[in-house]
Amino acid sequence: MKNILLLILLPILSFSQIKEGVIVYKIDMNKQQAVLDKEKSSIGIQKYEYLSNVFKASKELEFNLSFNSKYSLFNPLDNLDVGKTNYFKGLALIMSSSKGKYYTSLSQKKQIIETRRKINFDLPIEKGNWKLTKETKKIGDFLCYKATFLKTTKNGNKTIIAWYSPAIPFAYGPNNYVGQLPGLILELNDIMATYKAKEIKLNPKKPVDIKWPQNIKTMSKDEYKKAGDEYYNKLKKEKR
Repeated sequence: MKNILLLILLPILSFSQIKEGVIVYKIDMNKQQAVLDKEKSSIGIQKYEYLSNVFKASKELEFNLSFNSKYSLFNPLDNLDVGKTNYFKGLALIMSSSKGKYYTSLSQKKQIIETRRKINFDLPIEKGNWKLTKETKKIGDFLCYKATFLKTTKNGNKTIIAWYSPAIPFAYGPNNYVGQLPGLILELNDIMATYKAKEIKLNPKKPVDIKWPQNIKTMSKDEYKKAGDEYYNKLKKEKR
């Protein structure tokens, strides 16, 4: 582990002047399409074509990660008029696991998530049990290291793979993958989708200004679950 961390820290010295930036990600759901292709005969042509259209539309989605020394903001690009002009693109956005706008403060160790359903969450940053490896690859001009961890889901444990660059010494990334690795994530293989950086803009001429959400109502995951349970129990009583 010490040798890995030493290898990681070396390139940071030459990039220590990086103060802020903007990363644009494309996504794809090729893994899901591959699984779907194997099940084509069993699920029927109508369902197959429907889901294939969703996975194909995912390639049109783009996400923006803006960051500076205080905050980061990860969100779908505004020019994606999802849910209005493109039905399948809207479904792809929902399936991408991205819930909306993710504001991150590493100093406060928390995220505020503004969802598309107007339900806002105030959540602590959770540490994933990541395994750092020596495996590397280039993404753009940046040497990236591979890290993995097992994520527990309703369908069992799933392996998440992140490729992060220590040369961009900010622990940011897509969605809630923040505060966990010694460098910014430029590629993420999540359960449903793969996020890949297509544009990397560091120290842009226009300052990266991120305004932390103020005066908005938020709830924790536990509060959200409690509210959902109470609503469900209320419906059950009304049906009696």
